[in-house]
Amino acid sequence: MLSIAAIIFGLGVIVFFHEMGHLLMSKAVGLHVPRFSIGFPPHILKRKIGRTEYCIGLIPLGGYCKVDLGTTGEPATDVFWFRRVLVALAGPFANLVLTALILITIFGIVGWDVNITPAVVGDENNSLGLGTGDTVLSVNGYPVANYHDVLNRMYSDTPGTMTVGTSTGLIELKYSVPVETVPFYPLVHAVIGEALIGFPAYESGIRAGDSITSIDGRSIAIWSDFQSIVTDDTEELVIEFSRNGIIDTAYVTPRMYDGRILTGVTVLQPSERVRLPFPRAVVEGVKAAGEHTVYVCTTLFRLFKKPAELAESSGGPIYVAETLGQQARSGLPSYLYTLAGISLAIMIFNLLPIPVLDGGHVVILIVEGIRGKPISKKNIQIIQQTGMIIILTLVLLIVFKDISRVITRVH
Repeated sequence: MLSIAAIIFGLGVIVFFHEMGHLLMSKAVGLHVPRFSIGFPPHILKRKIGRTEYCIGLIPLGGYCKVDLGTTGEPATDVFWFRRVLVALAGPFANLVLTALILITIFGIVGWDVNITPAVVGDENNSLGLGTGDTVLSVNGYPVANYHDVLNRMYSDTPGTMTVGTSTGLIELKYSVPVETVPFYPLVHAVIGEALIGFPAYESGIRAGDSITSIDGRSIAIWSDFQSIVTDDTEELVIEFSRNGIIDTAYVTPRMYDGRILTGVTVLQPSERVRLPFPRAVVEGVKAAGEHTVYVCTTLFRLFKKPAELAESSGGPIYVAETLGQQARSGLPSYLYTLAGISLAIMIFNLLPIPVLDGGHVVILIVEGIRGKPISKKNIQIIQQTGMIIILTLVLLIVFKDISRVITRVH
């Protein structure tokens, strides 16, 4: 029930912001909006305020703001073309604003979980000669709270000394560690914190909370053992894991994603919730929204040159719904992060220069501005029909991929 509510609420908020952007800008530039709807017909609620009818549809899979941008080939509105461009861009921009607001909420109100990797030795075959379970307490006289503190102190001041707690008491140890060498791997058990939907591990049956016991017959004691094996190549791995005391096996084939070999899992670690002072949260939230936009755009640009990877990493409505449901069960910060990511993805998708999308309307209006007159109705119809074919083809391919993934999934 939580998952269903999280999906409907999340998608509803994203659609509402997008369409509200179109609505507010339309009214600001003087364009008539006959209808504004969240959800698709049949409508369960209608109310007319002024010249606009506001509706809530029964099917919560989208929404629309009915407005004449002069891109249909019909007699054009008398509103200047550049103002109509602003209306087309307002929807995607509203998604960017929503992304920033969500990130501000995370940073300043809800907080986010920061993993705390313990400064405990997990592998006995290390360059320092420490035993499994030994705990580093200080490096060069500076107390260390976690594994990353240990690395930072060791790499910034080498050679040096450290204080280590062992089963027999405290010892002082001298060290000299080159920067490219890992002194020891931490004691982090190979327990799955999250299995990402759509990635090989999840689709092969691995879930959050599973304890990895072996890969291809090789015993797995700590998380670094798992990482050292799965990042080697893309051959099929036989992964044995324990779930609720029952041993099971998954056959996982790691895949290349944006230049990295991944199975799509994270490790379960102790964590603490941190927050920023609200003024700083506002600054960091806006900054992060911009940085994420640049990152997603550059990543997509790279993936467009690798169609196979792009197809493999894409997902449709089933994927989005599953992801929102999973993240809702993982906690509010994870859910909000996912919501921000989806809002950003919808913004970028709508800006693609494909007819019927906001980006397509912008291109048509810019051409109108350059020509000094609208494109003919015949040419507009050809452009719109081409756009519909492209969109329907994309939708069918993505939905087919979603359904195929669910059907072939190993439970």
